[in-house]
Amino acid sequence: MNTMPEINKETLKNKKQELEDELSSIQDEIDHSLDKVRSDVSSSINPLTHVRKNPLPMVGIAVLIGFLAGKEGSSSSSSSSDDSDSDKLTSTLWYEVKRLITRKGISYATDYLETLFQK
Repeated sequence: MNTMPEINKETLKNKKQELEDELSSIQDEIDHSLDKVRSDVSSSINPLTHVRKNPLPMVGIAVLIGFLAGKEGSSSSSSSSDDSDSDKLTSTLWYEVKRLITRKGISYATDYLETLFQK
């Protein structure tokens, strides 16, 4: 007892094959998209990529961190009362240079972070 004509069976087989091909194509596109997203995410997380793209802001950030760390260490030491005037002057000048470099580093860092967030 064959209720379906042969043409309908053949049509269904063709339709099934088309759907399987389309499904395979969609799966390939999804795999390709996931691979691309994975590589994009891994490159955006990699700090080496950011350093190569933006070397000056990264140097500014490194300098800023270094000076902030140095400032923390130097604030705990007390100055002795027998320092000469030239030592006091050198210390004051060095403090001002560090302060200016820190400001510039913060400026570079905030500019860089703003460009990252705007992307």
